[in-house]
Amino acid sequence: MAALGLRVRPQEPCMSTVLPPTISVLVSSYNYAPYIVEAVQSALAQTQPPLEIVVVDDGSTDDSVARVRAAFADQPGIRLIEQANAGQLSAWRTGFAASRGQVIALLDSDDRWSPEYLARVTATYQQMPSADFVFCNMRLFGTVERDLHAPGADRDLGLSVVLGSFYPRWQGVATSGLTLRRELMGRLLDLPPAMATQWVTRPDDCLVVGADIFGAHKVYIGEPLVGHREHERNALAGYQRSRLQNARYSYRVAGMLAHYRQRAGITDQWLSCAKAEFRTKPKPRLRELGWYWRLLGMANLPLLQRWEQRFAIVGHYLKGLRA
Repeated sequence: MAALGLRVRPQEPCMSTVLPPTISVLVSSYNYAPYIVEAVQSALAQTQPPLEIVVVDDGSTDDSVARVRAAFADQPGIRLIEQANAGQLSAWRTGFAASRGQVIALLDSDDRWSPEYLARVTATYQQMPSADFVFCNMRLFGTVERDLHAPGADRDLGLSVVLGSFYPRWQGVATSGLTLRRELMGRLLDLPPAMATQWVTRPDDCLVVGADIFGAHKVYIGEPLVGHREHERNALAGYQRSRLQNARYSYRVAGMLAHYRQRAGITDQWLSCAKAEFRTKPKPRLRELGWYWRLLGMANLPLLQRWEQRFAIVGHYLKGLRA
């Protein structure tokens, strides 16, 4: 991986004594029959095979199930589970309960992975045992052809408990580029039933922002090893057209954040930890400095202490520039 300025190819010997984690691939599927076989094939074609591939069909009305059965009937490592339509978060919960891996790698049924994706993810967890949440840059394809972010070095994002609780920022990508430790994902999926049913679409918000609140150590892989298909049936398309849907989405995000904060025991006193949290990020960017400058302005600190901490985070930012 290209982490902390050191690139280690997956096939090279690793000096770490930490064993690589087992990975379960969880594919959620709903009415994407033209794409589902390609998605699963991309998981099968990994240079480092996963422990298992769990496909959860969320009540598709097309021939998705028939295509999966026909294409992978002779593959013992693939498990197909069918359920009544209940939404993507429900499909994740079903697949998670059936999985065994130490890390869960999510894959939407209209996306695909480059063959070396899981090898890079596994190497990251092995080389950084404190990592809880590893996500990867994406290559958009279909109606749009471009990288989601400019390819670059991997980044250690450290911790973001205070940031996620009081000034939530999107520190992630779409579903197919997300991987999580099993314990973390279990906590994030443990939503009250009435709240869980609201996340029929876009439940990756729960994972990305909730992981910050629960203290996940995040690492970003800068090479675009995940293909995100752009087409007219993407879940985000409806939100771009409907103010009503956007407003309802905002309500459920607010409810989700309040739930996770309550579960984590977050209070306003945690704002005083902003300086310590910022220092967990080895090479913070200027925008991150701005976020934490704002958080310290919200903290109930004496004026002199607030400015001392602000000068301290500026010093850490400048140190990162020189590293």
